[in-house]
Amino acid sequence: MASMFRVGGVSERWMDDLVAIDTTWNPASWSRALFERELVNPCARIRGLFLGKNLVGYLIGHVVFDEAHIVSLGIVPDFRMRGGGQMLLSDFIRMCKMEGVVRVTLQVRVSNYSARRLYLKNGMLDLGVRKRYYSDNGEDAITMGVVFDTDKCVE
Repeated sequence: MASMFRVGGVSERWMDDLVAIDTTWNPASWSRALFERELVNPCARIRGLFLGKNLVGYLIGHVVFDEAHIVSLGIVPDFRMRGGGQMLLSDFIRMCKMEGVVRVTLQVRVSNYSARRLYLKNGMLDLGVRKRYYSDNGEDAITMGVVFDTDKCVE
């Protein structure tokens, strides 16, 4: 199924889809205004997961100097566990390496085992726990991250 997906840039045209996708998985869904701010944020990198002409997922990351932080990654429920998350993450990591990023971090819910497996599979390690990080239910977050071999960052 992953070969049916493609990853590409996301523009204002996809705003309604971004908001709709976010509501399918995020208990504290982002507002349209927040997505709009990300589109003009010079630190933000927004990538979409497309199936044909439909946006079915996204990844938002921030790049500041040589560090990146994945802010949000969401996929429509019907298309989860089909390789799309891997495609988005691989694309973001590739972009980061091209920009000279040496470290990528993120927070993930303790209960989100499928996401944690994806990140572990991509070399991310548990760096610590943020107690009561999520405002919707007070769940803890695990901070995960990966540091790249700086001699091999540019492909």
